[in-house]
Amino acid sequence: MSNDILFDVHRRVATLTLNRPDRMNALLPGMRAAFEEALARSAEPAVKVLVLRGAGRAFCAGGDIAWMAKAMAEGNWTEMDALLDLGSSVACALALLPKPVVAVVQGAAAGAGMSLALCADLRLATPEARFSMGFAKIGLHPDWGGSVALSSLVNPAIAAELMFLGDNLRAEQAQALGLVNQVVPVEQLDTALEALTTRLAAGPAETFARIKATLLRNRGLDAQGLRARVEAEGAQMKAAMHHPDAKEGLEAFLEKRAPRFA
Repeated sequence: MSNDILFDVHRRVATLTLNRPDRMNALLPGMRAAFEEALARSAEPAVKVLVLRGAGRAFCAGGDIAWMAKAMAEGNWTEMDALLDLGSSVACALALLPKPVVAVVQGAAAGAGMSLALCADLRLATPEARFSMGFAKIGLHPDWGGSVALSSLVNPAIAAELMFLGDNLRAEQAQALGLVNQVVPVEQLDTALEALTTRLAAGPAETFARIKATLLRNRGLDAQGLRARVEAEGAQMKAAMHHPDAKEGLEAFLEKRAPRFA
């Protein structure tokens, strides 16, 4: 498994840790094999709960902007598409995993990082956590299942506001909107997580699998419908990537200036 993703299982609780703390755990297409291995192992009977975490001061800053800008400048669309396809695959795998998924958010959960957090079933956050669907700020479309998950968690007007504007949500604001289950001081986070995962790990695995299926069905989806929506989201992102606004947005972000969109 790549060092960019760490995975372990302890007392039937699996933990997948994004491990690029120097890049705020930004996502790269090279993580595919590690994601696939971790998710496959999470589906084994020995695991009853999956925890998603980020190493260091952030949960996940989304796609690696510097890498994306370089790939775009070089016309490396194969690798760019691979990153977006990875997001679609991970989003579907988490939604269809027949056991609870818990995201633990410290610091930034931005762009695809927020999407990844929303793909969990439950979310814990520290008061310092910040959530942002910041795609439009750099001329991009939500991906990694973010638009699909967000639209099922909040009312359409709030989903539209968060996707159009991409403003930061503080942890308490995210909790008020129903995007976070608990806000826990950082010094109490591990204790709160252990308490939650211990309860889940002691629960009835077959019933939890049925509840996961019911939660998906109550969103009007099945496996095929979920994949169709996530793939449609990904197609919009791929189209956005080819528009000049995306190049301008990425360059402006790296140059720390306001973008000048068409």
